[in-house]
Amino acid sequence: MSQPPEPRQKTRPDGPRRVRNGLKLRRKEGETEWPWPAATWEQRLVTDVPSEIMIQALEYGRLGQATKLEFGPGLITANVQCEPAKAFQVRIEFPVLSEVAWLRVLQRTAAEAIYAAKLLAGEFPSIVEEPFTETGHPFFPPAEDTLVTCTCGAEGFCRHKVVVGLLVLERLQESPELAMEIRGRNVERFRTDLQEARMLATRGVSQAHTNPDIVRLAGPIRSIGSRLDEFWRPGPSLEAYRNEIAQKHAHHALLRRLGSSPLEGRFPITGLLASIYDTVMEKSREMRIAAESPPESPEGEDDAQTPSGTGADEPYSSL
Repeated sequence: MSQPPEPRQKTRPDGPRRVRNGLKLRRKEGETEWPWPAATWEQRLVTDVPSEIMIQALEYGRLGQATKLEFGPGLITANVQCEPAKAFQVRIEFPVLSEVAWLRVLQRTAAEAIYAAKLLAGEFPSIVEEPFTETGHPFFPPAEDTLVTCTCGAEGFCRHKVVVGLLVLERLQESPELAMEIRGRNVERFRTDLQEARMLATRGVSQAHTNPDIVRLAGPIRSIGSRLDEFWRPGPSLEAYRNEIAQKHAHHALLRRLGSSPLEGRFPITGLLASIYDTVMEKSREMRIAAESPPESPEGEDDAQTPSGTGADEPYSSL
């Protein structure tokens, strides 16, 4: 009598369970340097990792074992599929800046033209970190306040934490603005608030050129057809404008608003530009005076052009 077949024992797969459409590392092998701001986060996530764990994390990253990498204020989460059926969850937690801190940073950023110019132009350079440092609110959370945990139970580094850290660094390299968003403020909102704060910061400051007054009409507007004979004539308003007393402007208002130049050199570029502006203004004034002054007549020309019946000292008759 034949015996029933023995039940097959389930064997654990060699290596981690494969993940469909997982997140893969895209950095080339041998690349070790990270740009800002990923370089600073590297010190909090993947510094002094044992070589064996780093090799395993790189293998997981190239296979795409991580899923659901999500960024939020003060929290980054991801799942990493290992040998067990249930994926492990990695959490990176850190404090966010308060509303008071963001307000101070915003006001400091708006006070300098270079920060506003870079951010409002869509850039996100490393100098963005300076207003945070100057106001006492670091752009990056302190290392001791950054907590990385994994449901696998490892207290130190594990392959799951490291592969998630590497994926986070890649995202920060591709989108540096994420460094601000995970600290608690969306970069687009910050740009909008910065534009408003910049307008308030410069309001009341002397302008290099005042806004022209609204033209007040002396009477009803006539049609162009009824004014063909005088359409190309400037009229008396042009002469009145030329004789109007010029308004006083702040000296070098534009240079003052822009602030110190970031360019280094033997001479300060701001002072050099101020000297150039003064020279151009003086030459322009001299040219205007020369153009508006009546030409001097050659000697003897007055006697030759004096009309008959008048003395040399009498004024010319108007033409």
